[in-house]
Amino acid sequence: MPKKIASGVLVAALALVGCSSAPKPQNQVGEVQITRNAQGEAQTAQFSPLPLDCSNPLRCPMLGLAWTAEKPKQALLTVGFTRGQHAPVEMIEFDARPYGPMRVRSLAAEQPQPNQVVFQVPIETLERLALSRGALVRVHSAGHVLEESFLTGEKASPAANAVKRWLQQIYKGTDKEQALGLKGIFMDQTYQHDHSYRPER
Repeated sequence: MPKKIASGVLVAALALVGCSSAPKPQNQVGEVQITRNAQGEAQTAQFSPLPLDCSNPLRCPMLGLAWTAEKPKQALLTVGFTRGQHAPVEMIEFDARPYGPMRVRSLAAEQPQPNQVVFQVPIETLERLALSRGALVRVHSAGHVLEESFLTGEKASPAANAVKRWLQQIYKGTDKEQALGLKGIFMDQTYQHDHSYRPER
């Protein structure tokens, strides 16, 4: 993972958390860096950008996320590319079954890296991705659209697996962990969605 990409997500996470937060012990769970309070509740969760399932791995969008309990309904989505220079990303669109297109275009106040773009995204959008039966990602840049796979019924991209683990760590021990089908997904348990659950609108 390029150091610039990793540092970009870290700066974005610090901006979301705010300078007043006291340092907390940080643990690495798979791709996700997580901090918890004394009660075991998630305080911050983030992962560095990881690729989609791309037809051309040299020109592949990468997604990273950062979240803090101080703003529990919001996350920072970092969009980068595996290598090379790219025009600025103007919008990212998740086409997730059965929810349809979900567009993200609200820029974050802090843009720490020149080859990345950081967006503000409602966490409900990411919950719908976790519940989806399949999803495509469309990256809009300089009048062009690059479409790649987030997940299908048979295969999940590295970014998709990271999003699910990220949500699992945020909701660990809560009803939402079960409702979103995340309980046991990374252990020797069968992964099943609870399709009766619907994220808040």
